[in-house]
Amino acid sequence: MFNKKKERNLLELVPLLANHVELQMKDGGKGVLIVQRANWAERFSIRFLKQPAFRTIQMDEYGTYALSQMKDDATVTDLANAMSAHFGEDAEPVLPRLTKFIQILESQEWLIWKDE
Repeated sequence: MFNKKKERNLLELVPLLANHVELQMKDGGKGVLIVQRANWAERFSIRFLKQPAFRTIQMDEYGTYALSQMKDDATVTDLANAMSAHFGEDAEPVLPRLTKFIQILESQEWLIWKDE
């Protein structure tokens, strides 16, 4: 008999920034993601083509707030509730926006999910 892992939906998962990604706050409350360039092609370009070792990605106020709220136990639902409380109606539709943002972060491998 197979051991079935309990299926969880996205709203119950806990997103965290990957180890090679850091959020730095700038003046005005907006943040910048600092992403270490670590795969072999990037290391090659850093060494031989004198490319920078880090990429910087400017975040808007919503992305900055969502990333700053990614704590050890904050689920996607917690993040959505915090964004609604902080931004009010300006954040709506908060859940579709947040899930798309999380999908983008995950596709770039800038986000990990906390282990159960």
